[in-house]
Formats: sequence, C-alpha cells, structure tokens
Amino acid sequence: MKKSFIALLSVSVVLLFAVSSFALHAVPEMYEYTPSIVKSKKAQLEIGGHIRVRGEINDNYVSFNDDVSGDSTRSAYDQRARVHIKATVSPNTFGFIEFEANSLQNDDSWSWANCDGAKGIYRKGNCKPTGVTTRQAYIAHQTKALGVMAGFKVGHQLYALGNGLFYNHTQYGDDGITLWISPADGMEISLNALKFDENDPAGSDDVDAYAGTFSGAFGPANVSADVTFFNDNEFGPKGADLWNFGVRGDMNIGTVAVKADVEFQTGSADEFAANGDDFDLSGYAFLLGADFDAGPVKIGIEGAYGSGDDIDTEDEYEGFITTLSDGQDYTYLYDQKATTSAQAIVATSTTSSTFGAMGRTGLANTWYINAGVSGKPTPDIKLMGDVYYLQASEKVSDVDDYDEKDIGVEVDGKIEYQIDTNLVYYVEAGYLFAGDFYKNLTGPVSPNPADPEDPDDAYSVRHGIILKF
Repeated sequence: MKKSFIALLSVSVVLLFAVSSFALHAVPEMYEYTPSIVKSKKAQLEIGGHIRVRGEINDNYVSFNDDVSGDSTRSAYDQRARVHIKATVSPNTFGFIEFEANSLQNDDSWSWANCDGAKGIYRKGNCKPTGVTTRQAYIAHQTKALGVMAGFKVGHQLYALGNGLFYNHTQYGDDGITLWISPADGMEISLNALKFDENDPAGSDDVDAYAGTFSGAFGPANVSADVTFFNDNEFGPKGADLWNFGVRGDMNIGTVAVKADVEFQTGSADEFAANGDDFDLSGYAFLLGADFDAGPVKIGIEGAYGSGDDIDTEDEYEGFITTLSDGQDYTYLYDQKATTSAQAIVATSTTSSTFGAMGRTGLANTWYINAGVSGKPTPDIKLMGDVYYLQASEKVSDVDDYDEKDIGVEVDGKIEYQIDTNLVYYVEAGYLFAGDFYKNLTGPVSPNPADPEDPDDAYSVRHGIILKF
C-alpha cells in the first residue's frame, strides 16, 4: 500500500478529530437501517431489509437496430433480498452490517430460473439462487471534543459526492476511513481516504482516492464543496492522477427550490501519449435545476452538461470522467441501460475509447434539457413523468453520416401504488426516440456501411413489487 495513503490518515487524525457532515458519505435512510425488531442485553440490535421482485421487457437499447440478433425484444424477472443489522453499543458508537443475495459481485439481483447445472427436461427448476455478498460493514463513533462534535466511520460503506455527477458508489460502496467535524450548527467538514483496488499490498499498483468535503447552511441557502484526488497506479505504463473540484448549492425561494452543481477536472496519465509524453486530462460538468410546488403537482426543469473529447486532440482527453454505480441518475433508459455517447466510439482515437467507455458514463459527452411533473391523485397512488432532450457534447466521428450529435428524445413515466404498509407495486418505462447519433451503431452492421441505416427506437418497461421491513 502506498505510503501516501498512511501519511494522509495520520495527518487527518491530528487535524480532524470531529463530527461528520456526512457530506460525502450521507445516503438516504432507506440505505441505512429500519426500526428495531430484535434487542440484546449487550447492544441494541436493529434488523431490517427489503425484498424486491421485478419483471422487465427491453428492446434495441444496445444496437438501436431491429436486425441485430440478440438485441431484439428480451424479457426476464429478477429478485433482490437485503438484510442489515445495526448494533448500537452506546449513544456514541454503533456497527452496521448489510448482506445481499445476488448472482454476481457487481450485480444487485439474481435472475429467475438462471440455475447452474444440467438443463435436461427433468432437471429444470428446483434450483436456488447463488451468492451472498456484504454490501456494507463499518464502525461509526462520535464524541464531543473541544466543544464540537467529531467522529469517524471505518470500513466498507456507501459513498457519493454531491449530486453524484462525478462519483457515486451507493450501489456497493468502497473500503474507506472517514474523519468528520461539525465546527458549528449546520456546518460539516470531512476527510476521506478510499481504497478502490489493491492488487499487491507490498507494491505500488493500488488505486486510491482522497476527498475533502465541506457543507454548510447560510440562511436559506445550502452550500457544499469538495476536492477529490484520484490516484490510479494501474493505468497505462506509469499510472494516472485526476483531480475533481466540485461546488454546489441549493435554496428554497417560496414554493420554488433551485439547485446548481459545477465540477472541474484536471490531471495527467504519465507517459501515455504516443510519443511517450504525459497525456493531459481535463473535463467539466454542470447542472442547473428548479422545482415548482404547484399544489397538487410538482413541476421540475433541469439542464445538465458533461464535456466530451475532441476527436482531433492527440495528447489530451477533454471528456468528463465519471466513476458511477449502476442505476439511474437521470433518464430511465439512456442513462442506466443504453449505449451512451461516451461509449459509442467508432472513428476516434484509442485514448478516447480508453477513457470514455468505463462502465456507466453518466454525463460524459452528454447534455440534456429535462421537464418533469409528479403528483398524487390519491393518497396511495403517485405518478411521475419526464421528457428529456438529449445531445452529445462532441461528435465521435468526422465521417459524413456518422458525425451527428442528436441522441434523441426520451419519454419516461412511473406509477407507484401503496398496497399496504411498506408494500409498494410500481410500473416504470422509458422510450427513446433515437436520433441520428446512433447511426454510429447501425452503420457498421448495415448492408452498406457507407450509407448507415436510420436507428430504430429503443424502449424498456419494468414492473415490480417491494416490501421493506
């Protein structure tokens, strides 16, 4: 493990023995714990969790081409089960453990009837899901020191920064140490040392991140900022360093709630350029939004932009780099399922492909304008609808017919029905009217690649039932 990792923690203990703002590691209560049902003599134990079953049908969101085998209409059911225990041993100290049954380490569910073993006619079914993973396991302590609250969290926990434009690991979390302080009411500061990868504990090939965060309330406005240093010793011949600077704020003005988020990035990959020079990294993203409370309904508008790589750049990657969990941050289909504009790399450099197609890409090389509405026509029913206009920030090809930026228009909808206490049934869907940008996918498989086919639309519909306890 790198000496810098240990050195930072040593300095952090001296400087920040205080209470956390939870600016980085705060997550919704549904991810933490639910009311206690079991108690012990030594510690108060709170046990909770949920069971979720979903069915889904999808079409075309990978290739955007009806003629591609394997990407036509597909449907399946999946299931997830989580159980957690919070052990409070004193008013200032608790431990938290959460387990999840799933099929893979990077998958949060198991597919129905996806059984191992022989598939003969008499051996189908009668099988069990495989795999139980630890989603969270950490120790938390707080105390009052020098007149302020202070504390720490140590172990595997869920982390995110701000609105999650750059860094959101709330699906499975990271191994980390958090030290926090609350120097005044409504103000929080934290230092966080995170371990992303450790191939050789005795060597220097690990991947670490260090983040300092601040948040505070100033009258009607909430302001937060963070600085994150990402050190990847496994990237390229000599590793890569990335700095991300984030500033954000939100406030309520009567019945209107507004928010803003700005992220800037800089860094380099050592000796990564074709001539052996360092390869510069730069990127940025921003988000602006407002929600209007119109009585029976709420109306929201939002715009967001993430930089993309200029395909003419040979010694620099200018796209916004993200590290995100699977899931949905904005659109139902494009964001969490479809091939994005940061992944659809065709006539671009190797470096663009290397930096741009890293799992779910979020706002990388994407901008959108969104209008949404939500409301509750009855106490047990909630309706939500959104329309997104989507564009690529930079084209991914200079070739005629492949140089379009128009991703398309996506329409999303969701309905939730409260069947009983903590029991909800829901239906959600997304339909992407695919724009000409997706000729970058249909063209290479069309009968005439020089004259790419118009992309076909994509859709996904999912329904599910979830019981929380």
